[in-house]
Amino acid sequence: MKEPAGMNIITNSHIQTYDQLEKLIIEEEKIILYFSSPACNVCLAVFPKLMDLLKDQLTKVLKIDINEHVEIAGQLLVFTVPTILIMYKGREVLRESRFIDFQSVERMLNSF
Repeated sequence: MKEPAGMNIITNSHIQTYDQLEKLIIEEEKIILYFSSPACNVCLAVFPKLMDLLKDQLTKVLKIDINEHVEIAGQLLVFTVPTILIMYKGREVLRESRFIDFQSVERMLNSF
């Protein structure tokens, strides 16, 4: 899927270890971690909805393939996909998995 212009998408190639991820989470005031798998059909449907929700936000999104980054998924206790983690000021403030409640995601993003 082609990413929308102006979106701050960070892909797997930018983060290789959990330590690098921790550093990024601390550096960014607000970041969304999107865990998925290429074989996940639900993931293919959820990601465009998430990007549509974020079109007016200045939020970075890190797409993490759990098949390539098993350590990162394990460290964050992500055992199913898709999973969305919203991190704010270095802490997890929202977790949505499999059946994503986009209203909760939107409310959380608008509360910052």
